This record gives sequence, structure tokens and C-alpha cells, in this order.
Amino acid sequence: MPARGLKPATTITEYRGTTFELVEVDVETYDRCLKKATNTVEDPMTGQDREEVDENLALRFLLQESLKRPTITEWKTVPTRLMRQLERDVRELHFGAEPKAKKDDDEKSGDDGSPNEEG
Repeated sequence: MPARGLKPATTITEYRGTTFELVEVDVETYDRCLKKATNTVEDPMTGQDREEVDENLALRFLLQESLKRPTITEWKTVPTRLMRQLERDVRELHFGAEPKAKKDDDEKSGDDGSPNEEG
């Protein structure tokens, strides 16, 4: 079992009366999401082929991998504003700053600064 600080971060939030649980993905899953959202395009300036990541598509793949509950099978039916909020949550979960533990506070509270939910 990995050390507590190496466990993936989790975010649990309620929107529209439904509880959403997002869990930080591992590096391999993240890379797979980026690869699925990468296309080869011709650079108009040089005429050379180059790889380009569709960041919106990558974020949606990341959301699909991160969402642990509820189960959504028809993503095209998710309302736009809700989808954008979930994308913001996924972006913060994966690209937000990692919390730093303060040595004095850790010793007093037993907290290691991990963003994980207990339970």
C-alpha cells in the first residue's frame, strides 16, 4: 500500500442534488488520455507534420477517467453548465497546486497535508 501522501486526491461535491466523486488519475492514465486527444496536423508555416493535443477533448477524457460516481454512460446528455463545472473541478484536481505540509502543524495535528478525504 502506498504512503498516505501518495494516494490519489479526491474531490466530492454536490451539484443539482447529485454527489459527484472525482479521483486524481495516475500518470499512465493521464498519458493515455492525452494520446487519445492527439492528432497529427500539418504546420501551415513549415509544411511539416506535428502532433497537436486537443486540450478540450483531453480534459473530457480525463473527466471520464476521474469520475467515480455517479456512473454516466451518455455524456452527450450532460447539461453544458454542469459539464463545464465538472471540467473545472477536474482541472483543479489535476493541475492545481499540491498542498504543502507545514512541519510544525503536522506534528501538532497529525495532518500530512494530503488533500484526500478520510473515510
